[in-house]
Amino acid sequence: MVRIQILPLSKLIYFSIAVSVFIQCNRSIPTLAPAKTIQAGVLDLSKEDPKTLDPFPLAGEWEAFPGELPETEDEFKALEKKEPIRLAVPAYWVNQNLPAHGFVTYRLKIKVNEPLNLMFYLRETSSAYRAYYHNAERGLVLLGSAGKVSKTKEGSIGYYLETARSFRATPTTVLYLQISNYLYSRGGPYYSPVLGEVGKTLLYLRFKERKKAFFFATFFVLAISHMFLYIHRRKDKSPLWFSLLCLSWLLRILLFDRVSRDWFQASDWLEMFQIRLEYLAFCGIQGFSLLFFFQNQKNFLPQKYKRYLLIPIILELIIIISTPYAVYTKLLIFSQVYMSIILIIAMFAAFRSCLQRETRFTGSMILFGTIIILSATIYDSVVFFKRWDLPMLTELGFAIFCMCLAIVISKQNAHTWETAEYLTLNLRKEVEWKTIELRKEKEKAEKTGELKDKFISIVSHDIRSPLFGISSVFNLLTESPPSLSPERAKQVLGEASTGLKNILSMVEELIKYSRFQNASVFPDYQLFDFRQITDQLIERVQDMAKPKNITIITHMEESSIGIGDPNLIEHLIWNLLTNAVKFTKESGTVEISLTESSKHWSLKVIDTGIGMPPYWAEHILEEGFLFVRKGTADEMGAGVGLAFCKEVAERHGAELIVQSEEEKGTSVQFLLPNYEKIVLVLDDNPGYRKQIRKVLKDLPCILWEEEYPDHALLSVGRLKPDLIIVDFSMPERTGIDFLRDLYSNSEMEEIRSLLVSSSHTDPNTGYKLEATVIELGGDAFLTKTSPDEKLIELVKRLLDLET
Repeated sequence: MVRIQILPLSKLIYFSIAVSVFIQCNRSIPTLAPAKTIQAGVLDLSKEDPKTLDPFPLAGEWEAFPGELPETEDEFKALEKKEPIRLAVPAYWVNQNLPAHGFVTYRLKIKVNEPLNLMFYLRETSSAYRAYYHNAERGLVLLGSAGKVSKTKEGSIGYYLETARSFRATPTTVLYLQISNYLYSRGGPYYSPVLGEVGKTLLYLRFKERKKAFFFATFFVLAISHMFLYIHRRKDKSPLWFSLLCLSWLLRILLFDRVSRDWFQASDWLEMFQIRLEYLAFCGIQGFSLLFFFQNQKNFLPQKYKRYLLIPIILELIIIISTPYAVYTKLLIFSQVYMSIILIIAMFAAFRSCLQRETRFTGSMILFGTIIILSATIYDSVVFFKRWDLPMLTELGFAIFCMCLAIVISKQNAHTWETAEYLTLNLRKEVEWKTIELRKEKEKAEKTGELKDKFISIVSHDIRSPLFGISSVFNLLTESPPSLSPERAKQVLGEASTGLKNILSMVEELIKYSRFQNASVFPDYQLFDFRQITDQLIERVQDMAKPKNITIITHMEESSIGIGDPNLIEHLIWNLLTNAVKFTKESGTVEISLTESSKHWSLKVIDTGIGMPPYWAEHILEEGFLFVRKGTADEMGAGVGLAFCKEVAERHGAELIVQSEEEKGTSVQFLLPNYEKIVLVLDDNPGYRKQIRKVLKDLPCILWEEEYPDHALLSVGRLKPDLIIVDFSMPERTGIDFLRDLYSNSEMEEIRSLLVSSSHTDPNTGYKLEATVIELGGDAFLTKTSPDEKLIELVKRLLDLET
């Protein structure tokens, strides 16, 4: 079955609008038209519509006069008497078989039927040139010039300046282009002249300037923003190297594209200085790219080899700073080749990073960026030799490269902020839970303080009386001569023994309750037999019941398998039984029943004892309530037995119900959940465990708590739960580590899991926790700040409960 996903209508409309706008904008962008046919120094425009005449390069076969450099109109007219040679002027100039360090005048006749308003444009060049047009109506007119055109090597200097001027072409119009080729031996300016209708050519030039301004603004914003980012967080130097990398390319744009040409008056010194700065900027691009890769690519190169990659760049800097123009300009090809080597190393390192899950995103972005800029670098080298007219592609490639690096930095900073946010949320939650716990502890402490004196006085009196009796017995037994008969001595020792047992029982009860209160005893959940535990305890309690002639009646289910900590359950039942016997008069009865009803095990202990006053019966299970009194045979107690039972019940998600009537007896019922669904809550924070238990208390499932991942794995092995709710942040290991260990065992694959966290991402890796959970074999992810209703709905779905 093939599933087809249809885009929503709104998204489809937005996409269509975006595409149409892009197409419309693309149509409005002026481009350079193909070159017209130029043969024997004649350009035929007689059949062209001036309204549709897009700018086009004047590449073709011009007439040339090598060694001629006329300056006056008469000197230009004198060329009519000389025989020209024919030289091809390409779209991007290359050697024209001219002598090195020479000069030449090119001539192009324009054929039109009626006057046309045209614009002549010649972009920046490193060769000195002058452009003229001549016709019968205007005579000789200078269209523009760059540098100093001279017949001597010393007098000829080329500037990177542009020429653009409109003129009116008539049937007698001739264009002249003079080249003084002493700076380079390429035979002419970098690019051929451009001719076109005035409005369209102006639009073409304006768009060129906008492209320069766009790239200038792009790199400026990237450089400044990342410099501030580094200032804000100095530990990570990636934003610093990236900012300096963008500044270097920004400087290259200012110099190579001559954005700064109108800022200063052209001069020989300034021109040479700008060219030197341009080479230095390219070295900066190499150096800061390397430093960025060192910082962000662990697989780039071994540490001991990294420093050697900087040596060629340092040598380049020394040569550029200390040598004349004719020397350091020969480094251009070497610089481009070395930059390609750096990018190839970075590309392979990024590819290796893509194979590792932790660095996959960073590696993929750097890999994409290096492929783009490597292609642009190779293209730039090809353009240099082939003389193609696609100059802005290099800037576009580098812009994409920088955007990829910026995304890497933003990902790292997003990861940092996510970590900070995660820690802040965690801390806030911890503070909230601790505040609630402290408030409860404060209230508990206040109640305890009020009851402390009364408790101590009662217990000390109860302990002091038997201790005094025991002391008296020993005094009588050790006196000489003995005043007691053997029969009387035996009776006194029996009483002392009973008192001592009472004291030990009281102390043991206090220690047990204290340990449980301090959470040093944690339930060890497993399957246990209710009937077996109860039968064993009934046999033990018979020894307490026989002296008082108490009858013990039992009603027990044959099959009674429960889930919980059998040791704690045993202590709970023992407390209930001993309390019943302790407060029942002679010849009374104690009835014990174990039944199953409404998905709960119901253990009920009913006695016919002295019961409790109404106020006691109402508040007996409240925290801090003091209930200390002797049994019907003066049995002692610490008054914490039922409090201990309540703590055990809460840890098992069970309920304790006490009903009592004075002089008629007491009934205590222990309701332990016996549902088919089992949910394990693994969290080191008791406050959050209590919160989850409170939220899920009405669901038909057994909840048990675990605090430590290692112990939880053992418990899961003994009793497989249907669902595990695990916290991501725990001291020993994360929830992800726990799930990884859990699902590494094939027998545990059917157990469903829900990861909860204060943040959506892993602060250690920056990956989305939900995706990580699903990848490990888990089922769902939920933030701790989600509404309780969402948690309930999700647990119901994972447990396949009816909603």
